[in-house]
Amino acid sequence: MSTHALVAAISIVVGISLAAYVLFGGADFGGGVWDLLARGPRADAQRRLVAEAIGPIWEANHVWLILIVVILFTAFPAAFARFSIDLHLPLTAALIGIVLRGSAFTFRA
Repeated sequence: MSTHALVAAISIVVGISLAAYVLFGGADFGGGVWDLLARGPRADAQRRLVAEAIGPIWEANHVWLILIVVILFTAFPAAFARFSIDLHLPLTAALIGIVLRGSAFTFRA
């Protein structure tokens, strides 16, 4: 397999993984918005329903993100180094947001 074909194949896998994270993340993010906007006398029942609905896919969805990071780190180390240095603050903020969102969801449920 030539180098160009290998790079193309790896790029396709990264693209598919990113698309899967975005598509499957819609359930997580939609459930999070529903949880935030739950009001009134049925708010607790709605929050419980959201927790039951997205609970099984909550952690599994982050596997796509981990796969993307691992593939980029192993296949393109120079690009990954440049990317992680240049975008250190936004990536750190995103990581903190993911951790806080997960812990808030866990402690609320």
